Amino acid sequence: MLRQRRSAVVWLTSAGLCAARAQPAAAATKPLRIIVPQPPGGATDAIARLIGQGMAASSGRAVVIENRPGAGTILGTLAVAHAVPDGNTIGLVVSAHAINQALRKKMPFDALADFAPVCLGGHAVMALVASAGFPAQTVQELIRLARRSPQPVAFASLGIGTASHLAGRLLALKAGIALQHLPYNGSAQIYRAMHGDQVRLAVVTLESALPHLRAGRIELLGVTTARRNAAFPQFPAIAETLDGYEVLSFFGFLAPARTPSALVERLYRDISNALREPAVSRRLADMAIVVDLAAPGAFESFLRDQIRRYAEIGRLSGIRIES
Repeated sequence: MLRQRRSAVVWLTSAGLCAARAQPAAAATKPLRIIVPQPPGGATDAIARLIGQGMAASSGRAVVIENRPGAGTILGTLAVAHAVPDGNTIGLVVSAHAINQALRKKMPFDALADFAPVCLGGHAVMALVASAGFPAQTVQELIRLARRSPQPVAFASLGIGTASHLAGRLLALKAGIALQHLPYNGSAQIYRAMHGDQVRLAVVTLESALPHLRAGRIELLGVTTARRNAAFPQFPAIAETLDGYEVLSFFGFLAPARTPSALVERLYRDISNALREPAVSRRLADMAIVVDLAAPGAFESFLRDQIRRYAEIGRLSGIRIES
């Protein structure tokens, strides 16, 4: 897996902007290394690079993006835990960070104790979608269909123990229906299966679904956030039918444990500035990603709550990741 690692240095594109914004002390600091626990080219990698560019532009500090995929994000996040706590290394984490702690039997680190939370950045919108012509076009109709079906209705997810898997399981629990889980390795495989009628229901990211929705190949039954997305208000929330339903596919940043609080605050400020840049926020909105900043203490509380929520879904559904 380590041979797959790829690093990229994000430099300011304007020397004038660099000279105007960077202070001599900032120019003398080491580059900031952002470890991304997923491969290059995906949505998580794109988020890291957008934020890295914004941080470089606002602080005058070079930013290095280092991809370390493997073991359900554990390999890259472990590298963050082992890094020197000097404010020069942070990791981007996603929902898998909380899910791993909640559901995995063995973990090489503690998702809370071995890190210094820097900030919550936001979340991607996930959606429950169905192939065109599926006999249910709303969540209510799906519930009625599942209750009268002699066999459990199958749904596809982005893999065992992913946020999309747990979103489907929470739907089944809240609605009191049986759903059969079919894990796939990525959204491209899911859409191929849906177009071939191998599976007709799935929980995917809204970003990946948008081209298929616009082409009329699939239909959207509901998004997994507690409320409708402001950028796509035409799509209902599952919570409008099932009170209290919510599953977030979040992203945030962690530093190694024992990173001094002053450095953590500086990192939080730099990330916040990047996320407030209009070009960055517009691009994230286009990707159906909601910016939802939370400071270090609030992010720690958020992580604790997410771990608790996922552990409860796992307990009620019998989900446990052995490896």
